[in-house]
Amino acid sequence: MDRLQAMHIFRAVVDAGSFAGGARKLELSNAMVSKQIAKLEASLGVRLLTRTTRRLQLTAEGERYLNGASRLLDELQELETGLGEQRGEVRGKLRLSAPLDFGVRALIPALQAFECRHPAVMLDVVLEDRRVDPVAEDFDLVVRIGELEDSSLIARPLMDMPRHVYAAPSYLARHGTPTHPADLRGHRCLHYSLAREGQYWHFQVEGAPYRVRIRPVMACNNGRALTEAAIRGMGLVYKPAFLGEPEVEAGRLVRVLDGFSVAPISVHLLYAEREFIPARLRALVDTLLAHFAEARA
Repeated sequence: MDRLQAMHIFRAVVDAGSFAGGARKLELSNAMVSKQIAKLEASLGVRLLTRTTRRLQLTAEGERYLNGASRLLDELQELETGLGEQRGEVRGKLRLSAPLDFGVRALIPALQAFECRHPAVMLDVVLEDRRVDPVAEDFDLVVRIGELEDSSLIARPLMDMPRHVYAAPSYLARHGTPTHPADLRGHRCLHYSLAREGQYWHFQVEGAPYRVRIRPVMACNNGRALTEAAIRGMGLVYKPAFLGEPEVEAGRLVRVLDGFSVAPISVHLLYAEREFIPARLRALVDTLLAHFAEARA
C-alpha cells in the first residue's frame, strides 16, 4: 500500500464528506477509494471513520490521524513547491492583507496583472481595516497605509497617496465653503475613526505644517461609508484621492481648500525578513511595485 496515497485519499474523503465525493475529487473509482481506506485502517489497526447511510464521521483516532496526515501532506507540498521555485517556477499560495477600500479600488487591478502572469499561484486576500501582524497571523505580505512602527519587517515604499477635503454641493449650499483650514472648526466633519493622527487634519499653510482639530459629527471605521455620508451632504470628509476623485468626476463631490496642500499618506508593502524569499512572493512584490509606479507615471 502506498501510504502517502492512502493519506491523500483519506483527507479527500473527509473533505468531501463521502466516499463518492472523495472519489470524484481525485478522479478515482468508488471501489478504489473504499479499498484504500479499508487497507489504511487495517494497517493502523484502528477505525478512522464511522459510516452511516447519511454521512461519515471521524472517530477520535481518525481525527488525530487526519491532523497528522494533513500536516505531513502540507509540508510535503511546501517542500516540493520550494524546490520548484529554486528552479525559477512561480507557484503555490500567498496570503495577503490590505485595508478594505484600498484593496477594492486600487489593489485588485494590480492582482489581476499578477494572476495573468502567474496563474499557478493561489492568492488568499484578506481585506479589513485593522493593523495585522504579518508574522503572528501568518501573512506573506501586508499593505500598510500610514505611519510605520519600528519592527524587523522589510518595508518597501509602494506610493504616496494624495489626500483632499471633499464636500457635496448640497452641503456647501447649506453651510458655506471653508476658505482656510481654520474654518473647519466651525464645520460639520466626518471622521475616519481608525486614523492614526486622531481627530487632526493636516495641511501646509504658507509653507509650514498646519493641523486642525476637528469636531466630528460622525465617526466611522470605513472610508467608503464616510464617502457615501459626504455625498449625502452630511459633512466634509478628508479622504485619499482614490476614494474622492471618482465622485468628483461624477459631480457628487467637490474639492474644498484646494489652495492648501494636504499631506499625502504613505503606502508600504511589509513582509517578514527571511533567509529564503519564495519566488512567488518576490514576483508579487515586483508586480505591485511596477503596477503602482506605472500608475503614477
